[in-house]
Amino acid sequence: AAAADGGDQKAAADQNLQQSAATAPRDEPVESGPWFLTKSQIDNSPSRKYLLERCGGDVVKAREKEAQHRRLTCAFLQESGQKLRLPQLSIATAIVFYHRFFAHKSYENYCRFTIATTCLFLASKVEETPKKLKDVVIETYRIQHGRQAPDPESQEFKDLKERILVSERVLLQTLGFDLTVEHAYRPLLAYVKSIQGTRDLAQVAWNFINDSLRTTICLQYAPRHVSAAAVYLAARYLSEHHDKLYELPPHQGGKWYDAFHVSEEAFQDVANQIMELYDSKANGGPALANGSNVALMSQKRLETLKSPASAPGPAAANGAAAADAGVPAPRTQREGGGSGAPAATGDGAATHGAGRDGATAEASSKREPTMAADDEQRSKRPRESIPALGTG
Repeated sequence: AAAADGGDQKAAADQNLQQSAATAPRDEPVESGPWFLTKSQIDNSPSRKYLLERCGGDVVKAREKEAQHRRLTCAFLQESGQKLRLPQLSIATAIVFYHRFFAHKSYENYCRFTIATTCLFLASKVEETPKKLKDVVIETYRIQHGRQAPDPESQEFKDLKERILVSERVLLQTLGFDLTVEHAYRPLLAYVKSIQGTRDLAQVAWNFINDSLRTTICLQYAPRHVSAAAVYLAARYLSEHHDKLYELPPHQGGKWYDAFHVSEEAFQDVANQIMELYDSKANGGPALANGSNVALMSQKRLETLKSPASAPGPAAANGAAAADAGVPAPRTQREGGGSGAPAATGDGAATHGAGRDGATAEASSKREPTMAADDEQRSKRPRESIPALGTG
């Protein structure tokens, strides 16, 4: 009888998933390439199907559960990378690897924190900022479990290292040995420099890019779309913060976003997905890079402000000092990553809490909220800013 009930529950979950996909708008990948997926494909991923079954066929609950898994695990990666003194580019690459892996694999079969640690170890090598496996295991174990790692000479520690090495082979196979990752930081800084924009515009937009990594946006859109959305949201925030429209100059007589070669519909969709991170339910976990900033920017105000399609002159005319904008003071820094794209070593993403691992995803989720209580203290630590706009 129990087996029959389980079979019925799985069938109901599959039916609900199919109905949800059928009623959703038909979508096509914005970009061509093996790693760009439609929202429907993401909704039908192995991880989503597994969580849907665990949630008794509740589509909304399964979607929220997966989003929570991604947010908390990406926060774990962000904090681990910062503790290891990895540049933001390496951390971002690790997060993209993580999203790509679980777009094709299920949480049922793989511990997400083991995979995340593996992604961080691999990304450090890919971006030519390698860290010793021993150091990676020690730091991620401490953040994951809230206690010191076992003695490096112990068999338990050796087993932990072996687990990462085995997972690395699985990760490489899943990624098809395609380790090329482009990020939104470079087009952002190039754009701000081209319009002689202010550092506060760049800093707030930089933070929005960091926060976007908590979502599946990197699986849906190219970096230029994320950059455009980040600039748009940063201009909206600065307009709200200074009570004066922060205008962006037109690009070659057209719209400002033509500089990114994107459509308004595309970057607006990215912006909307980023803003979903800041609602009260989604933000119940780790602190976000722009959390305090967006708290000052009402959703209603954001929707009513017109998109800054044109302006008489450079955006610098609307600027203010970075300190006045509520962002860290500037500090010149060069990126040491392999791609040469500039990024901060300890960027404006602040520090983030993370969940703790368990034998199953369910066990992990039960322990994760205990880490959120530490976020208030972590968020008070000094934040480093973006690099100088002329570097890289």
